[in-house]
Amino acid sequence: MSIEEADISNMWEIAAIVEVEVSPMVDVRRCPELVVLVPTYHEVDNLPELARRVFSAVSKAGIEAELVIIDDDSQDGTEQVCKELAREYPIRLITRTVERGLATAVLHGIRESTHEYIVVMDADLSHPPEDIPHMVALLKGGADFVVGSRYVSGGSTDAQWGVVRWLNSKVATLLARGLTRLKDPMAGFFGFPRRILNEGTQLIPVGYKIGLEILVKAQCRRVMEIPIAFAERVKGESKLSLKQQLLYLRHLRRLYRFRFPQAAEIVQFAAIGSSGVIVDLFFFLSFTYVLRMDHQHARAMSFVAAASWNWFLNRWFTFVAGREKPWGQQWLQFLIVASVGFTANWGSYKLLTDYVPYFTAHHLVAFFIGILLGMGSNYTLCRWFVFRPFDETIRGSGT
Repeated sequence: MSIEEADISNMWEIAAIVEVEVSPMVDVRRCPELVVLVPTYHEVDNLPELARRVFSAVSKAGIEAELVIIDDDSQDGTEQVCKELAREYPIRLITRTVERGLATAVLHGIRESTHEYIVVMDADLSHPPEDIPHMVALLKGGADFVVGSRYVSGGSTDAQWGVVRWLNSKVATLLARGLTRLKDPMAGFFGFPRRILNEGTQLIPVGYKIGLEILVKAQCRRVMEIPIAFAERVKGESKLSLKQQLLYLRHLRRLYRFRFPQAAEIVQFAAIGSSGVIVDLFFFLSFTYVLRMDHQHARAMSFVAAASWNWFLNRWFTFVAGREKPWGQQWLQFLIVASVGFTANWGSYKLLTDYVPYFTAHHLVAFFIGILLGMGSNYTLCRWFVFRPFDETIRGSGT
């Protein structure tokens, strides 16, 4: 586990200090087969209609269910409304007074329940509760994960959805394509059987996409989508923001590192190296044409600037486990390794163009071969020397 993950885990434990309101209709001696988890923050106006539709749907299907509201201390009357609803429906309210966030709220609800089947949905009535029985039927039939999808045949979105919102959703889906073939992996309406969460499943989500976290980390095999009509909220305000979209990108990075640890690390290393080329060029031109330095001195200084840039980004993003090493010592080691990589790059180019007839006439091919060899030596030395953690057991958990 990385340092950052340990911090998040501690926050989760702190958030266990909650207030729990149990409906008198819930028989504690016999747990219903289904729990519907609904994370909330300032959604009090939607709760009565949500409860009515949820229990109307499950009662018609003969499903015993409990509705659990996990509220982030909204202080908007949610507690009083839940007390009133609990006189009529099996409802439980969990109020979190420390931590905030949809994903961790869902995880908290999972921990505080023991039901065989779990369905997660939003409180804003954008997800149709009438589709819960269909979802549960598929779970009972052996499905590992069922998603209420806007994009499969028969699914739809509200007419108020604009082009920008549709495009945003499609781009987010495309970015997750390497993790799942679902047409709507961003969906917040999903269900799964508790059996898929074993003791080794470490769920540490960032942002709102807890469904994607469970889907990937639990390594679900039999995944299904059912069409839903996604409705625009009528009451309350959307919680989607630029911050949540940035957190989604960070979350994706974590999940790719989990699913493809070695490949993700190499891609990140190469991407940071590519950004270093831009930094190198910027400083070289600045030193040469702005400060009027000798071009050879400018080249040496721009190399140090670019290498320092690469070291910093790799320390904080690619090789997180290596953060425990002293930064000064590690920076010097990285400069040495970068010099070795540069030597491999330049040396292979010179050898190929001097002694291999084909490359004498095709310098550009030799140029790219040199880049690949240089990057390969840099990556290998960085992984096993510069950023190698003192404790090997913490490598690979990601951030």
